[in-house]
Amino acid sequence: MNENKTVTYLPQKEHSATLSTTGRLMAYNDQLKNSLENGFNFTKLLDTLISTDSVTELLAAVAKLTAYELDTAFLTFPQKYSRSDFYLIFLNRLLELHQRAGMILQSSDQYHELYHEFPGINTKGYFIFQLENNQANGTFYIEKNRKLKLFYLNFSRHLLRFNSHALTQLLLVDYFAEIEHQKIKSFALSLWEIGKFLKEDFGFDVDFGLLDPANNCVYQITEPQLPSEVLDRLFIAAAHADKMLEAGANQTAILRLSDQVVFKAFRQTNPETATFGEWGLAVQDPNQKISLFDVLLKYDFLKDWYLDNLTVLEIKSDQLYFS
Repeated sequence: MNENKTVTYLPQKEHSATLSTTGRLMAYNDQLKNSLENGFNFTKLLDTLISTDSVTELLAAVAKLTAYELDTAFLTFPQKYSRSDFYLIFLNRLLELHQRAGMILQSSDQYHELYHEFPGINTKGYFIFQLENNQANGTFYIEKNRKLKLFYLNFSRHLLRFNSHALTQLLLVDYFAEIEHQKIKSFALSLWEIGKFLKEDFGFDVDFGLLDPANNCVYQITEPQLPSEVLDRLFIAAAHADKMLEAGANQTAILRLSDQVVFKAFRQTNPETATFGEWGLAVQDPNQKISLFDVLLKYDFLKDWYLDNLTVLEIKSDQLYFS
């Protein structure tokens, strides 16, 4: 929440030359009534945001609130919630309407703002939205202590983009040795569910990055031509973990992590020319619930291989929002 000093406005001076005293008072009163009506309309939107059972009404309310000008020349509210706060409330309510409770909305008296915390990781960091001037219609969800941008959200464009670099740094490096891995997994699941519900409920265009569990997902890596020595390192690391890296058709490297989960590194083919193109990674399981992030979190040898070769293997994020 923001705190501003209350400002009292008098009728504009230019009116005095054309209006009688009574006319000036009536004009001032009309402006004040309009300002009060503006404030009342704001409260109705906020009521909807915090109490509606409709996801459609929820999105409409937050879209209007994040663009709402509450203060007027005749009435300034000394305490009010920020645009960042409305985004936080929206996500909290969205998960709540889907009977998911992994996200806790808190209030900071010190910084006069709302924030998110998650069970099991709240001692290490908390999360807010950060608005930037060059992204007027969108905002970044950040871990405040480290300033890492985990995803970008834009209501007007119906768009959500996850930042695989920040997720890797936060969850597989910074938190990995200090937080119970099941708590890290639960946090990542909450993030994925945000994208899932935005996509299913509102048709958002979502790039899940390394959180995507779909079998048809191809994780695009930074280096389009995967050096052979990187695959050699995976072969050695897998052997030390009693796993066998197999050679499949069309230069595919296959790693069977369990009876059901398979990790692959492969060259994508151009369906029109039947030629090989860029390299990518994939994870497949029959239930389509396991993402690349999940296997990196579970298998230390695979995580270490990924992190040790990050300049080649890092999953690409949308460069329009994450440079």
